[in-house]
Amino acid sequence: MTYKIQFESQAKQEDSQVSIHGFNTDAQLKKNLPPMVFFSIFICDDQGKIWGGCTGVPYYGCLYIDLLCLRHQGRGTQLMHSAEQWGKEKNVLFATVNTIDWEGLGFYQKLGITLNTNEQAT
Repeated sequence: MTYKIQFESQAKQEDSQVSIHGFNTDAQLKKNLPPMVFFSIFICDDQGKIWGGCTGVPYYGCLYIDLLCLRHQGRGTQLMHSAEQWGKEKNVLFATVNTIDWEGLGFYQKLGITLNTNEQAT
């Protein structure tokens, strides 16, 4: 049997779940860890319209916050605190934030999040 690498920019949900299922199964069998359960927290108006949100996953005792989208509306702090509270309820020990937006650095620092760089990255 031959294999190939296949890239998809808009993968189907069920295809993406194959990797998550494999990771969860391995973590359960080898490490007795609970499965990854991704979360989304939204800021909505009275009509239910979503104005921003935060997504991530708690795993290995860490709350991974992957995406925060809400600018200049004064609600980003509210979203981050909500994510932290949710993480505490899931018994996480610490949180990490991934950002590629240099403008967001000051926002995260005001929340007490420190910058961690890997100078040996290649």
